[in-house]
Amino acid sequence: MWWWLATPITLARAPIDPADKVQCVSYAPFRGEQTPLEAWTHIDAEQIEQDLRQLKEITDCVRTYSLENGLDQVPAIAARVGGLKVLQGIWLSSNRTKNYEQAGLAIRLTKEFPGIITAVIVGNEVLLRGEMTMADLVSIIRLVKTQV
Repeated sequence: MWWWLATPITLARAPIDPADKVQCVSYAPFRGEQTPLEAWTHIDAEQIEQDLRQLKEITDCVRTYSLENGLDQVPAIAARVGGLKVLQGIWLSSNRTKNYEQAGLAIRLTKEFPGIITAVIVGNEVLLRGEMTMADLVSIIRLVKTQV
């Protein structure tokens, strides 16, 4: 039975006009040995700008998962590139101090780039990872929501 359930099936190609842009794409700038798992990893603005200029050809929106590793530069670069909106993610963890710093940074960037950041996504899978209680997550969501 397990073999049958795991049998590959052929899916029909989605009827998307090749000239249309993708509505939004998840963006992580890491290349080669770069990894978000190392705190010292910092992506340069030039690399992010190169990526966003390429992505602008296929989409009008990028979704980030964090503000770390240089990703805090994305809204300013998206504004400079023009034509890109940002769904700004805030990566939360078990570190309460860092969580509130991240929330504060996202709030500041949202106020600085109101035409660029169109949504703030708080807590990317933090409950799934078991690093925070639901009550703590709700508290941070409410803080961000009242500020943006």
